[in-house]
Amino acid sequence: MIAKLNYNMSTQDFPSSIIIPGIDSAAGLALYGGEIDLYLSALRSFVPNAISVIEKMRIVSQESLTDYTINVHGLKSISSNIGAEQLRTEAMLLEMKAKSGDLEEILTRNNALLKDAEDLISNVQAWLAELDTQNPKPLLERPDPLLLIRLQKSCETYDMDGIDQAMDKLESACYDNDASLITWLREKITELDFSSAAERLSVYLADHKEASHG
Repeated sequence: MIAKLNYNMSTQDFPSSIIIPGIDSAAGLALYGGEIDLYLSALRSFVPNAISVIEKMRIVSQESLTDYTINVHGLKSISSNIGAEQLRTEAMLLEMKAKSGDLEEILTRNNALLKDAEDLISNVQAWLAELDTQNPKPLLERPDPLLLIRLQKSCETYDMDGIDQAMDKLESACYDNDASLITWLREKITELDFSSAAERLSVYLADHKEASHG
């Protein structure tokens, strides 16, 4: 069961209301110096990033072992970023097996790892949905151009922290206009297609600037 949450509670009390099976929220929050917004951004970013990574891990062969090593390392990292210690440990073990070329052990353990990752994704999604229900998003006319500029620059420099923070702020509101842009950007960022995201943002911002001066 997901605990009811008052977003306005103090930082000291907040961890006790983040009840997500598979996550030590107090440890996760500590990674960000107790900054609630940063930790929530990490939780929100975990879902699309984890979905993208585990899809690449479903088929493993001798030929794809190098890619598997990269992806399981990614899963280990994003799990660590939110305090998901059990999943981090499982991913670390398979990363070590991949580096040593132990394909047989990976094939034995990989499905269980993917299942645990999927369960954690569902748990995080459920908790965030409850949070958003209790704290409805504001309705704005359109996405903040300054946030879009920040996102564009982060995409151009492959600044993952900057990308996650900008997207978290953009996705924290609903929009009368150009809401589809935010959805499209999330898809491209999940696919790690930062160049396409930066290019479309450049065009959008240029058009928006011309319209505002027109």
